[in-house]
Amino acid sequence: MSVEQEIVRALIDAGAGAIIALVMLVGLYRIVRGLGARFIEVQQHQAEALGAQAQSVASFTSSVQDFVRADNTEHREMLVLLRFIAQRQRSFEEVRIEHIKRKEQTHPHCTAGTP
Repeated sequence: MSVEQEIVRALIDAGAGAIIALVMLVGLYRIVRGLGARFIEVQQHQAEALGAQAQSVASFTSSVQDFVRADNTEHREMLVLLRFIAQRQRSFEEVRIEHIKRKEQTHPHCTAGTP
């Protein structure tokens, strides 16, 4: 007697309930196996999407950092120029005051136009 025949004889001896239970277990196994494969596929797609999102966020972060660096550089340049302008203005003011003093010393009667 072959193995298959022994299995069939054991199932017949077990009765109709065992056969129905076996068919249900085989069907359930196939359903779970199909759902498991689909679940793994969905999880893989989700992992790929999360990886792409992480890469996008990293690129965005890099872009923001580059923008801030460029903005900081421009800001520093503006501050240097403003300091230079303020220094020049002070120099011009000193020259103007010196000019007024010399004018007053040289021509004491010409005080018109002085602050």
